[in-house]
Amino acid sequence: MKRSKKPWIMLLVVVSLYSGVEFLVFVTGHVGTFNTVRRMAAAAPAVEWHGARLAYVGTEHLSNTDRVALSHAENDSAIMLYKIAYYPENPPYVFVHQKDEKYFKYRIPRAAWSM
Repeated sequence: MKRSKKPWIMLLVVVSLYSGVEFLVFVTGHVGTFNTVRRMAAAAPAVEWHGARLAYVGTEHLSNTDRVALSHAENDSAIMLYKIAYYPENPPYVFVHQKDEKYFKYRIPRAAWSM
């Protein structure tokens, strides 16, 4: 029996199209689907700040002395955003309290050449 190559070619085309779309999303400075799925798996909230949806980075442990209250999220006023005390006013990372001293870490998505 001879196996058809058509399913493998279709899979390769779909994966390359998906990769191309994700690259275009990254270049335009938006949050891609891979990041959204990662954020949802971690049960982190979707956060908008300064008119941009923030990209989920991971979790981090911060003590109360390390963090400073920044503002509320634009899409949900119950979500308080924090920054690390020694970060500038426009911080590279923003944190959302999860529990105890554990925080979700976010960043504003930007292409590498626009930072």
